[in-house]
Amino acid sequence: MKNFLALAVAACLTACAMPTTQVSTGAPRPTLIVQGAPADAILYVDGLAAGNAAQYNGVANSLLIEEGVHHVELRRGASVLMAQKIFASNGESSKLVYASESTK
Repeated sequence: MKNFLALAVAACLTACAMPTTQVSTGAPRPTLIVQGAPADAILYVDGLAAGNAAQYNGVANSLLIEEGVHHVELRRGASVLMAQKIFASNGESSKLVYASESTK
């Protein structure tokens, strides 16, 4: 009787397992590439620091961003070197090119 009760409880518990689902869009996330950034410039996306801008040069790394409009800035300390709005869509790479005043 104890074995039957244990078997019945185990059968009830396994029958109550929740189904699992997975949703995938199949579209890759857009990326941001920064070219020509000074070594000490910090990249900001929508007001949030993303790190040293030079590391996202497209050769070694690029920054994964969400789809949509973004406000992108290059800052050195308290000064803004460059500010731009970009639109990122599925799988595309947006490129931010910094040219210092000496190269203009």
